[in-house]
Amino acid sequence: MAAHHIAALVFALMAIPAFLSARWLVQGRLPLSAGSGRMTVRDKAVLDDRLARLLRMIGLAMLATAIGLALWGDDERRLLVLIVVMFLAVNGLAAACIFTVASAKRRARGGGG
Repeated sequence: MAAHHIAALVFALMAIPAFLSARWLVQGRLPLSAGSGRMTVRDKAVLDDRLARLLRMIGLAMLATAIGLALWGDDERRLLVLIVVMFLAVNGLAAACIFTVASAKRRARGGGG
């Protein structure tokens, strides 16, 4: 097995926690922090659904990266483009998660947003 296939397998395995966390959020098995005390049950459910969707998108981006690594592991140029795109996608989605939580907490405090 080539090194890029092992790297692809590692990326695929690293996507599993994102999918598990998304599933647990939808099922209500992951509690929110203590700062969410003013949120209604509906607001918490909406936040959980949004975060679950973002986590699923992160997992899919990681799986796409794994497929790209497996297919293009020998081509340096394609691999570089793949890494840059994956970096931007996953970090953009992580920033969206942070923004989603911050805006939900701001709304719960009555600050709009």
